[in-house]
Amino acid sequence: MDISKVIDIRAAMRASGVIMAYNGAVSDELMVTLADILKSRMEAMDDAKRSRTVFSVFMEGMQNLIWHGRTDQGASGMVCISQQDGEITIVCGNRIRRDDSVKLKGTLEQLQGADKETIRQLYREGMSKSNEHDGPGAGLGLLEIARRASHPISFAFMDVDADHVDFFLAARI
Repeated sequence: MDISKVIDIRAAMRASGVIMAYNGAVSDELMVTLADILKSRMEAMDDAKRSRTVFSVFMEGMQNLIWHGRTDQGASGMVCISQQDGEITIVCGNRIRRDDSVKLKGTLEQLQGADKETIRQLYREGMSKSNEHDGPGAGLGLLEIARRASHPISFAFMDVDADHVDFFLAARI
């Protein structure tokens, strides 16, 4: 990569208030390492409850990347955390199968349009059905992120090829 591109990326991250960014292979070990870095950054915050919320949303996002970001080469994804105008935004992204994106988009649209009480109710229903779910997290990760976000979640799908899309999820706290 040309150094001028790196300089541009750095300038864009600074202008966007990025406090942490990662792109590449994702693993449990990496999640722990990034969590430790984020914890030390959050310790500087005066609001312990908000720090716990940021950390919780980060962990849910990373777990989603690990479990749902599988490619032929292993899990791959990106996470970017920024702080601007008193808000922290956590964005996670990964490549998923196009077929999976259809159902996911419907779920995300439902969560995006739901009020906090509806999200809490959906979460409770999901908790009560968690024994019936086969797979990690009982499908509660998106509900947990939406529940903890201070604004409706936002998302995007970018076409990659006939079989895949890149999926991005953002939560503001």
